[in-house]
Amino acid sequence: MNVVRRIGATLGCLTLGAAGVFLTAPAAQADVNACVQYLESQGYQVNSDHFFACYVAKDDWSLCYYTLTDEYVHPAVAARACDYGRA
Repeated sequence: MNVVRRIGATLGCLTLGAAGVFLTAPAAQADVNACVQYLESQGYQVNSDHFFACYVAKDDWSLCYYTLTDEYVHPAVAARACDYGRA
């Protein structure tokens, strides 16, 4: 009986651990989506360079900003979008 409890407890812990990975994984994507949605709300048609900028914002805000401004995004909009991407 003790072995059954240990197996059950182990499987329960593994399940909770796996659920934690799946529940936290979308958060990074949500940052990219917030950045992209902000650009779209400001009238920009998002292309692959815009998406790349939003994607790298979390690790390198400057690269995000300069990529967007190189794509003719207004500096204030680029800064705000990168802030969303970093959140």
